[in-house]
Amino acid sequence: MAQQPWMADRLRVALWFAGAVAAFGVIGLVLSTLGAPPTLTWAAATGAAVAGGWAGNRLMERYIQRR
Repeated sequence: MAQQPWMADRLRVALWFAGAVAAFGVIGLVLSTLGAPPTLTWAAATGAAVAGGWAGNRLMERYIQRR
């Protein structure tokens, strides 16, 4: 079972990355569609990426605590 922590770490990184990319894309797309200025769009999308990455990491922590 030596690979289990390695796999959990890989899953944590994948969830963090997926959450960040998804949040960045959704918020960027919505604000661009609404015609927001590019400065606001990039700033909000970057903030959303940080929040999405945090949420992905939190999801993994909750999964580990359940086990």
